[in-house]
Amino acid sequence: MKKFTKLIAVLSAAAIISGAVAGCGGEEKKVATTDGKSFSYWTVVDPDSSSTIGNYSEMMMYQELEKRTGVHIDFIHPIAGSTGNEAFVAMVSGTSMPDMVEYNWNGYTGGAQQALDDGIIVTLNDYLKDNAPNYYSYLEGDKAADNNHIYKLQTTTDEGNYYGFNVLNVGSIRGFAGLFVRADKLNEWGMEVPETVDEWTAVFAKAKADGFEKPFTCDNNVISFVSSDVHGFNTAFDVGKLFYLEGDEVVFAPFQDGYKEYVAQMAEWTKLGYIDTGFVTNDSAKIEGNMANSISIAAWGYVGGGLGKILPAVKAKDDSYDLVACPYPVANKGDVSRFQMVYPEANDKAIAITKDCGNVEAACSWADYFYSEDGMILQLFGIEGDTFEKEEREDGTHYVYTDKIRKHEGFQSVGEALYHYMLPCNHPGFNQHEDYLYGYYPYQSQLDALEIWNLGVENARPQKLPPVANTEEEIREIIDIQEIAEPELEIALNDIILGKQSIDTFDAAIEAAKANGYDRWIEITQAAYDRYLAKLQK
Repeated sequence: MKKFTKLIAVLSAAAIISGAVAGCGGEEKKVATTDGKSFSYWTVVDPDSSSTIGNYSEMMMYQELEKRTGVHIDFIHPIAGSTGNEAFVAMVSGTSMPDMVEYNWNGYTGGAQQALDDGIIVTLNDYLKDNAPNYYSYLEGDKAADNNHIYKLQTTTDEGNYYGFNVLNVGSIRGFAGLFVRADKLNEWGMEVPETVDEWTAVFAKAKADGFEKPFTCDNNVISFVSSDVHGFNTAFDVGKLFYLEGDEVVFAPFQDGYKEYVAQMAEWTKLGYIDTGFVTNDSAKIEGNMANSISIAAWGYVGGGLGKILPAVKAKDDSYDLVACPYPVANKGDVSRFQMVYPEANDKAIAITKDCGNVEAACSWADYFYSEDGMILQLFGIEGDTFEKEEREDGTHYVYTDKIRKHEGFQSVGEALYHYMLPCNHPGFNQHEDYLYGYYPYQSQLDALEIWNLGVENARPQKLPPVANTEEEIREIIDIQEIAEPELEIALNDIILGKQSIDTFDAAIEAAKANGYDRWIEITQAAYDRYLAKLQK
């Protein structure tokens, strides 16, 4: 019996725990799969592809994939503008399912295991070794030891079941965002890239005196505790965001030593006019506008989405304009933070094979191609001689995009060209290949950011809470806690930062949060992490 009560609300809560839920809806249709030569495949068109691609059947990568595998894929995409949660509910509650579904499966109510228990998707334990040898080799085969079996740990449910073909992150780069500042202004003023609170204070004071109305601009995720991967100035106080680990203990950031000092510092900077008080409602367009129009000198953003949007927009008018990534702030100059963005080894976004697939073995074989050497190259770089060339260097073979990509002929950007031809990032297969990253970003500031925002990856790994799965009952309990506790605590702390309340109200806000259920939320998250550890022991 399928369980859909409060599914949309549960999906929303699970997205906070596991990452953004991807998915939309559309009418279902079936393709005969008894011969294993054709499958129906439900997936959302990547936002970076949607400006030029209406259906993945138009994409070079999938057209070439059909030639190589002899398998036709009939793509089912969402109706433009529909929401992911509503569409997913509509699909799984229907009378039939497509053969394969690409989805963030821990966003299903009760997680991926519940989707297996509900009979929505098929457990793949008995299929992978014989039908998906490339994928299996990274999980339990020849290459599993190279990743310390972490891929297996992060692609199975607490019961040890494989639910799909996941995104596997490769390489050493795990951080893709952080603080950045106007490099041209620092040079003009003879100032260094700030690392400590005192250095940032000096930069903000100079910027304010030089006419920058709001020296630091950001959104609420940067200031508040609500996002585990968005670290800003909290790192200077040796405290993280949301839930993280101290040893094997799950802790909640605002309850930890250092968070009160962090809030007090943000309040002090706001009082001095250094922080954009619109952070509660700011969106990316507002932040980018503040930076482009010299209202702000510093912000938080992504290599592609922050730096990659602001730089081309402004440099077209002012070539002297430049941005530089800043190390995650620390208390003492030269230190390396214990906290930063750290992507896991595997994401829960996966190609799952559904209950209605007529040939699970053939579907596994098709999906397995993405984990082969040739499949990886096709997905990340395209076709040799067309979108990339091989280049031999002292450290081995590298894949270099051609001018078709680098000069984005016929497209507005490198990203638009890439995602017209292929799906090089955040899709099942291999993710974050360094040749892709260094070949994708056109500005030196972006390439430097990849280095700077990964200086503390190894320091931060022990504190990073890995992807953990909550049971259906736990998620429902989290929803009830979250509806009351999170907004009350967030408003209370933001009011301190905005000067509406004194820092003396901090302790009372923390006690209220504990009474409203955060202590229980910590217990629930600890239980999920303990199950993860038990799986690791096995």
